[in-house]
Amino acid sequence: MNEENTVRGSIYGIIAGTISTIVIDIVALIILAVMGVSLASFFALIGRCLLTLIGLDAAADPVWQGLTLHYSIAILTGLVVGLLTQRFNKLRFSSYRKGILLSIIIAQVEGNSLFYLMSVIMKIPQSEMMFMYGICIFFHLIWGVCLGFVISYCQQHNLFHYSGGCYQS
Repeated sequence: MNEENTVRGSIYGIIAGTISTIVIDIVALIILAVMGVSLASFFALIGRCLLTLIGLDAAADPVWQGLTLHYSIAILTGLVVGLLTQRFNKLRFSSYRKGILLSIIIAQVEGNSLFYLMSVIMKIPQSEMMFMYGICIFFHLIWGVCLGFVISYCQQHNLFHYSGGCYQS
């Protein structure tokens, strides 16, 4: 039973992390397009931060590095949340409200911590930081809502049943 919960929680988390990130990227694409900025610049900022952190400032294309890092962190976070909430009954998302609220808290703590780290590494001017911080809060609010909703849905509908060595939806 524990192995089944672990695998099921992993599946829920990976699906939720991926869907949530696609949703905020679509929202970011729309908002940035209205502002006249491309989505690539968003990923380039994340990529430049990573490359600066590991000492490869001018090495690779920062857009692909940022895109990869962004999705990796989101899917990994979804995986951890899915595992923990599926494995431990006290943490299980027994209602949509609980799932969404806990996921928003997780998303805000993680997202804002990573944004703060990025702003220090990239030496973002304080005049720009407040605007970017507001966008960060908004995007991670959406991400948390999506993550909590998807994992709650999966848990409440008990998706992916174990049958003879493989999972079926």
